[in-house]
Amino acid sequence: MAIVKSADRVIQILEAVASRDGGVTHGELARILGIPKGSLSLLLSNLVDRDYLSLDPLGKLYELGAELLVLTGRYLNGLDIVRMGRPILHGLVREINEDAEIAVRKRDRVLFLCKEESARPVKYSIAPGELAPLYATSAGKCILAFTAQEDVSAYLDRVTLSSITEKSITDRGLLRRELELIRSRGIAYGREEYQRGICGIAGPVFDIHGALAGSIVVTLQADRFEPEHMAFIESKLTKAAARLSRELGFDWSSRNWQKSKQRGAEA
Repeated sequence: MAIVKSADRVIQILEAVASRDGGVTHGELARILGIPKGSLSLLLSNLVDRDYLSLDPLGKLYELGAELLVLTGRYLNGLDIVRMGRPILHGLVREINEDAEIAVRKRDRVLFLCKEESARPVKYSIAPGELAPLYATSAGKCILAFTAQEDVSAYLDRVTLSSITEKSITDRGLLRRELELIRSRGIAYGREEYQRGICGIAGPVFDIHGALAGSIVVTLQADRFEPEHMAFIESKLTKAAARLSRELGFDWSSRNWQKSKQRGAEA
């Protein structure tokens, strides 16, 4: 496949800037990407002029620009799971007064597409576009649980289960057993495995073909992670995930539900 060099460099620049919190300097970009400073200066100038990058008042740090938000918004608005899921997410948050997100799989990570904040948002805020490890989040574990076993095995073979917090699951056998439990009960829990002080509960969303489309996840402070409150959330979340699945064409009255549960159990 032929690659247009200048286009490839633009993509590399945007990815490099996106990977650095707080911005990145011209020199750092040149060193990271190995692009001659003259060529890099022209590309950066064009990206700033088009508002795909922004340059701080001192002219030292490049950050992502507002035009990327416009493109992202158009992309998200075109996704059925987001377009149909937003009003459902809004209704769920009004019922439970906790933050909620819609998440999908992005290769070996979970991507949070959109978010609805409650009147008491959590201290740590997951932003739309954030990527997190599948194994360390309720949304990601929910997705893995309804993934075919051979795909889960391949994932575990190539991914290092790092200890993000002291409660992260780093044992493959333990993770497999938890995925089996998630499949059986149709709900996934995250207990401070990705962020200290933050817990999550996620339910699967299926499409018209009975395939997993993503998950709806509720995030809340760990001090509100109590049995009675979680039972209340689980009931509302299960209904919201089922409703979004129906909006995407999934037929709960057919055998599709059983097929979807079996999909993760079959090798």
